[in-house]
Amino acid sequence: MSKRSDGSRTGRRVFACRVAAETPAVVEALAKELGCIRINGDGEIVGACGVMLDRIASGQLKVTSAETGG
Repeated sequence: MSKRSDGSRTGRRVFACRVAAETPAVVEALAKELGCIRINGDGEIVGACGVMLDRIASGQLKVTSAETGG
């Protein structure tokens, strides 16, 4: 679990995985397109991959195959 500067837990986990070099940018763009956004350190609105994964896990977003369409 992640911790705040005061030592309390956030209820969030860091999730890391190995992917192709271009995958993070593609996933971030997809998250932004789906309305999963955050503001980065430069004040820019970018895709929030973690929010997108949370929505998939909770059933708010459904992942389907592009080949079958459903």
